[in-house]
Amino acid sequence: MNRLMPLLLLALAGCAASVEPMTTPDGKQGFVVSCDGSADSWGSCYKAATKACGGRYEVIDKNQTGTSTAYGPLVNRNLVISCKG
Repeated sequence: MNRLMPLLLLALAGCAASVEPMTTPDGKQGFVVSCDGSADSWGSCYKAATKACGGRYEVIDKNQTGTSTAYGPLVNRNLVISCKG
């Protein structure tokens, strides 16, 4: 059980997307949406983006990085979005 705990914590850490407000270069309301963790997916990011903007949005930037660890991959996903009104 003690060997599985770090893996379980890594998996749980990726279960929720975080959303931070920002102003886009053209002055519109935007957000940085992060959905990190190997247990998460781009779908989680898109769902959080839709919720943050109350519907429609435009993806300004999208990136994903991954790092191998002894407990499995550590995945970072980020969307920069602009809300469409």
